[in-house]
Amino acid sequence: MATGLADKGVSLLYERVLRKEPSKIWVERCQAQIAGVLEVLEKERAAIGASYWFGERIGHADVAASCALRFTSEAHPQLFGEVRYPMLALHAARCEALPEFQEIVQPLAPPKG
Repeated sequence: MATGLADKGVSLLYERVLRKEPSKIWVERCQAQIAGVLEVLEKERAAIGASYWFGERIGHADVAASCALRFTSEAHPQLFGEVRYPMLALHAARCEALPEFQEIVQPLAPPKG
């Protein structure tokens, strides 16, 4: 689900920066799909008592979710927030505090339309 979230976030970003007149119906559809995934992931993460998605060791799901959340929060801050999705925000912060994440982080620099 996290990689689908990232894909939809990219589609929405490109619609905004590469089109003179973004399609309202496409934007609304992308936003609804992003919100739906965030809601499912938030509920799933809230039900987990471990530090990471599948236990106490970081795995692929954690990396994918954290990267997708970082991108979504930078590209579409109005769709993701700590208040709306506190467990996802906590999860992403936990992962991003790791040295491996800090070493490779790059702020979003979207193309100019």
